[in-house]
Amino acid sequence: MDYILVAILQMVLSVCKVYEVRWSYEDDVMRLTLLSFLMAFVWILGTAIGVHAVINGDYIMMGVYVLFGGLGKIIAIKFFRQNNYRKKIFKSIKNEEN
Repeated sequence: MDYILVAILQMVLSVCKVYEVRWSYEDDVMRLTLLSFLMAFVWILGTAIGVHAVINGDYIMMGVYVLFGGLGKIIAIKFFRQNNYRKKIFKSIKNEEN
């Protein structure tokens, strides 16, 4: 059960990090503030469970923690691919230089 919980928490944290960047660029302070509270909660809970398991000798938990953190990032980036935020950012920077 702990593996599943840590896997879900790590994926949620990775997705939240992508939203954090997006909303930072959009200057969406309210969403960003609420998201920071959620991220802190998810991070502390996932880390506490993961570290507790590793201290007790469960090194599989370390793999779950790292693996699902990475998978969450892949899922988040695939989801945001259609928005092309990088192109919008680079375009706005280029326009400001001219």
